[in-house]
Amino acid sequence: MKKAMTVVNVQRQSGAVLLVSLVMLLLLTIIGLSAVDITTLDTRITANSRDRSIAFDAAETALNVATETIAPGNSLPDSSTTGFQAAVMADNWWQSTDATWWGANSKDVTNYNGRSAKQNYVMEQPVVGSGLKVKDKGIGGPPKPETRFYRVTARGEGPGGASVHVQTIYARKVYNNAAQ
Repeated sequence: MKKAMTVVNVQRQSGAVLLVSLVMLLLLTIIGLSAVDITTLDTRITANSRDRSIAFDAAETALNVATETIAPGNSLPDSSTTGFQAAVMADNWWQSTDATWWGANSKDVTNYNGRSAKQNYVMEQPVVGSGLKVKDKGIGGPPKPETRFYRVTARGEGPGGASVHVQTIYARKVYNNAAQ
């Protein structure tokens, strides 16, 4: 028995499979490039978040060191104390200062568990009313202590350059001009 031979006319093929394959390859390339771009963006976001977190930790550490400096049992800061500003500074003054100002007018904190973060702080006194110290006026009895308010602003800088500022108000009672 003889088999019938089928003849395929090569000239009638138009290359549709090749065209579909190239379109699919183009789509896969676009998807791959998008995935790489998204991964790169996620890496940058994570690095910036980590840098800002380190800067925040540094600023918070500087704030804690500053409040320990003016805690009871320590001498009161004065114009000879590094990082102490004897006058009240304008609100949000730290937004217009640069690293050079901080280097010249603040106290650097160097013990930050070996991390590569820069931190410093500035203390201001007084911060209430017209610049006068606030006194508790008691009726009768012994005189009340004088309360001094210090605004402490700390700046932390992460290894990537992120800068974070934190502030607190610290109240310190003084009895007869002696620290208590």
